[in-house]
Amino acid sequence: MTSMPDSSPAPRRRFPLALIVWLSGIVAIIALDQIEGMLTAAHMGTGPLGFFSFLAWFVVCALTIYGIAIVIRWILRRLFWTVGRRLFLSYFMIGLMPFVVFAILLVFILYIIAGIGSQATFKAERQASIGQLEAMSLEYALQNNVPRDVELYDSVQPSGKKIPEWLQDNNFSGLVLRGEQALMVVARAYPLASGSMRTIVLAQPLDEAWASQLKERNGMVAIQTLASREGQNLNFKTGRNKDDEDERVSGFFRSAFAIDRVIFYDITEKSGLNEWSTGNRADRRLVTVISTPFSTVVQFYLGGATNNAIMRVIFKVLLGLTTLLMIVYFFASAFAAMLIFSISRAVNRIEKGTKAVERGDFSYRINMKPHNQLGEMAQSFDRMTESIASLLVTVAEKERLQSEIEIAATIQRNLLPKEGPQFRGVSFSAHFEPTASIGGDYYDVFNLDKSRLAVAIGDVSGHGLSTGLVMAMVKAAITTLVEEGAEETSLFNRLNELVYRSTERRAFMTLAFTIFDLEHGTIRHTNAGHLYPYVLRKGSSLVSIECPSLPLGVRSEIVTHTEELKLEEGDAIVYLSDGIVEAQNSEGDPFGFDQLEKLLEQQSERSPSVIRDAILDAVARHSGSRAADDDRTVMVLRFDNLKA
Repeated sequence: MTSMPDSSPAPRRRFPLALIVWLSGIVAIIALDQIEGMLTAAHMGTGPLGFFSFLAWFVVCALTIYGIAIVIRWILRRLFWTVGRRLFLSYFMIGLMPFVVFAILLVFILYIIAGIGSQATFKAERQASIGQLEAMSLEYALQNNVPRDVELYDSVQPSGKKIPEWLQDNNFSGLVLRGEQALMVVARAYPLASGSMRTIVLAQPLDEAWASQLKERNGMVAIQTLASREGQNLNFKTGRNKDDEDERVSGFFRSAFAIDRVIFYDITEKSGLNEWSTGNRADRRLVTVISTPFSTVVQFYLGGATNNAIMRVIFKVLLGLTTLLMIVYFFASAFAAMLIFSISRAVNRIEKGTKAVERGDFSYRINMKPHNQLGEMAQSFDRMTESIASLLVTVAEKERLQSEIEIAATIQRNLLPKEGPQFRGVSFSAHFEPTASIGGDYYDVFNLDKSRLAVAIGDVSGHGLSTGLVMAMVKAAITTLVEEGAEETSLFNRLNELVYRSTERRAFMTLAFTIFDLEHGTIRHTNAGHLYPYVLRKGSSLVSIECPSLPLGVRSEIVTHTEELKLEEGDAIVYLSDGIVEAQNSEGDPFGFDQLEKLLEQQSERSPSVIRDAILDAVARHSGSRAADDDRTVMVLRFDNLKA
């Protein structure tokens, strides 16, 4: 059977519609731009044109992205339709991605190392500047040599009046904040012959001049700014002129960005800087962005004497590792190419086989050797097609048998009476529900003469076609014997002989046969192992007609008993098969006689159809979703107006 191609035109309809909307958006943008220009030239307001222009741009951009996605998907489907191309891409990505990830990781690690080195170098340079200030302070104290390019405050000179109180007679080295300016400050207290103390304070601003000296010494470019703490964030707003600040930042970035430099940052004195005037800790941080040449970082870590030799060794090791990795990658790629070729070849052969099966050709064989899993799959495919060809023959045979079984089931249903007895005052209702296509239950109604009628109900052991054949055979025999006028004992003996001879020794049939004499108002009931029928009588308790006997076909001879009782006005007789009382729920509990009898005691004045439906509904509620295990048959007769 060939599969029907997918004729859904939805994808082809959406894209032209989207293309039309996209082109309409382009036209709208151009038209709105022209209209807006004319209104502006005429010194008139543009009104809502701006909103419509934004909406048109939004639609055009969204549809452009959508179209690009559609095109990319179409290209990828065409490029990687075959398994070979998909495998090639997979191997390529798997083989290449480790190198990319390793390179990114290596660059990140080198950046961290270089950044830490840059930060340490900057701090070392700043500490060296503080050390120079300390040397200048000592030299000035001993020889009165005035240092250049620094601020000097001497307590024995007029400049000493500017020394803050917290630096008087104290020693201090570090960073101090004065307004918006960070200073490197060194304060030293020297004893005088008079017993008093002389305080000398040297201060050097961390300004552009100091940054220029730093750049001249080792090529480092630094820019510093103050930031105030606001919760967990830093606020970089300063009191400097915005134009000057922008020029300073742009100048830094012009000098800082280069391929041979690393940019890092440093937040100095996280606990806060000392205020110049009070000495208290200021709630501001000195943030420094540093751009350092790689040569300076290498010099910091390796030193000048061993720099060249160590780097040569490092480069040789890296070159050797790279070469080794490339050789390994080459062999891995060659091996991957062989795998791709073998897998693609096998998949192509399997695809040809599936297309042959799609055409209905189950004789096609791939004939691939089972050297690998795909070979095993190909052989499984060959075995599958062979099994399918055999299965199709089997299915055709089963369909023929099923058709015959359905015909037999139809015949069986037609064997059951379609209407009740044709007697005035007698109402009838029945239900037959087989568990298989052909059931083993049986019921029938016979009009013996003008005042007598007979009913029969039976159950053949087992299920399926064999039980249906036995049932049809017994049906024909009973009909013949009743028409011949056979009395009950003769009828049951001949039926027992028929069932005994025609079935296996383990097969049997239960049968109940009742004759109703409407003129004399009597019931004659003969039973062969079937469930006792119940008599529902107004104003009286439930009565079962007990007449024990073995089923038909158990022994070569059978002894039956006939019970006779009075038929009264309004009596209802209920016949059942054992599938009713043996119906089980999900826990395996049967419906049982107790529930059945309690139900029937409440139905004495009901019509046969109402009694039948009440029994079936109660059994259905009890069984729930569990399927029936046996055939279920209910037959109900009611007698009214017997004396009319």
